[in-house]
Amino acid sequence: MTDISAVLDDDDEICEILSPEEIAEEIERLIYLRACDLVQQWELADPRDCWRYTGEQRPRTIEPAPTGAQPYRTPQATIDAFWYVASLDDPGYLKRWLAEHPRDVVALQKLWEAKHARS
Repeated sequence: MTDISAVLDDDDEICEILSPEEIAEEIERLIYLRACDLVQQWELADPRDCWRYTGEQRPRTIEPAPTGAQPYRTPQATIDAFWYVASLDDPGYLKRWLAEHPRDVVALQKLWEAKHARS
């Protein structure tokens, strides 16, 4: 038995008889058109894309200002560790610890001097 389906127009009248392959093609076409409509709705709702449909000028793209390399800053965890190591009152261990943190020595020395200048 041959599978024949009818396509109805808006008045529910049979307008043509389609084969299963033709029905599949028609369904794929409708899916594609609905997807296009959905994308258009999304773009109309987005101010960055609505110009494509409204005739407005394309919005200017604002490029973020390039940031230069930020200067190194001693992390708070390193500062806290420094105060702990200093509290151990072991000059040899403190010297070895500072040797492992060469980028932080100057900042830690300033903190040490500021604390002991007040004392």
